[in-house]
Amino acid sequence: MTYFFRRQRGGLGEGAFSYLFLLVCLGIFIQISGLLFNQDGSKYATQLYFSLFIPSLFLLVVRKFDFLVSCQLSFILFFLLLSWVFLVGALHEGSVRDAWYWLKVVLLILLYVYAVSVASQSLTGFKILVGCVFFVSALFAWLTLFNQYGVLDRPLVYPAVRSYRLFELGWGGLADLRHPVVAGLYYGIFIVLACWLFVCFPLRTWQIISLVVCVLGVALYVMFTFSRGAWFSVILSALTLLIISFNRKSQLLLILGGLAGAVFIYLYWSVFLAEYTVGLSNRDHIWDNWFHHLNAFWIYGAGAGAELFYRFSNGFEVVHAHSLYLQLWYEYGIVGISLFVALLLSLLWKGWQCREQPIALLGLALLVFAMVAMISDVYAVFHRPSPYWVIFWFPVGILLGVQRKPATSLG
Repeated sequence: MTYFFRRQRGGLGEGAFSYLFLLVCLGIFIQISGLLFNQDGSKYATQLYFSLFIPSLFLLVVRKFDFLVSCQLSFILFFLLLSWVFLVGALHEGSVRDAWYWLKVVLLILLYVYAVSVASQSLTGFKILVGCVFFVSALFAWLTLFNQYGVLDRPLVYPAVRSYRLFELGWGGLADLRHPVVAGLYYGIFIVLACWLFVCFPLRTWQIISLVVCVLGVALYVMFTFSRGAWFSVILSALTLLIISFNRKSQLLLILGGLAGAVFIYLYWSVFLAEYTVGLSNRDHIWDNWFHHLNAFWIYGAGAGAELFYRFSNGFEVVHAHSLYLQLWYEYGIVGISLFVALLLSLLWKGWQCREQPIALLGLALLVFAMVAMISDVYAVFHRPSPYWVIFWFPVGILLGVQRKPATSLG
């Protein structure tokens, strides 16, 4: 961490920068873990403004807007994407809010991504941050399992577990993520974080045991959400991390994971068949509806925040494309989706180029998680802070903050 503060030039001393850095890390912790222990949305927003957005803005100013003048391709594409979102929101007649709302959204995203990028430049500090958010998630996962299947005595058989998909603690409004798909994706992130901590850093025996206990609770929670998008996202992102890092620990996890997967499939083959018959959960009808309207929006989009309405034959209605890629194209047109895809590709390339650094490995794995999740489950990322910020903007911030030098020199 000392290296990071010695890099700073100008008005503030090392102590002031240390304070700002710690405050920004606290803000990131609140943004991620506060979704579990905050019951009041307005209280959550207030905490973020004072612990994250204002300190991030101050840090951006005193560092002479270094984030905004970067010449890296990924930075340029990121700023172009935010600018396009604002322009569409301000000028397109189909946008659902006024220009001030979209200016606020893009500025908050900018400050959040900047905060994550700054935090990621200290490997030691970022490890502590990751460890804290992981421990909190594991605690709430185990509490949810205990309350749902111990206190409330939900039956632990497939049809019943499928009917009571997890998405909330079930006590006092805590850890209420509103929907099993959102809950599965949110908690799935922490499995990837745990794999990163295990594979990339030396751990004592008690730390490994603690990690295993925590991962077990989080994995059971994700499994019982029955969010197949979360399952695939966890598997593919973890494979990305293990294959690219490929050391003795990653090889061990690959072997153990393969054996555990084979045994699990053998024991619960009927469950896998039942899940397979669910298919796309009628998403194919929603995507067909998107395609039928393509001529009306493919160039200019339908406007920022515009709803893509579809009603099923049974009267059930949806208002988005159930795919972030399709939804962004619908709202922001060919320019918006092109900038978005270009940003993803540039970040993948940057992560690959810096893959010898532990922080780049994490960013790369989490970005793969997000890219898989966005195929069918994530519906918006240009809005106020939410679990989807953790899924998408968190890895974007990590990869934008990666420096082309050994990350171990930052600790």
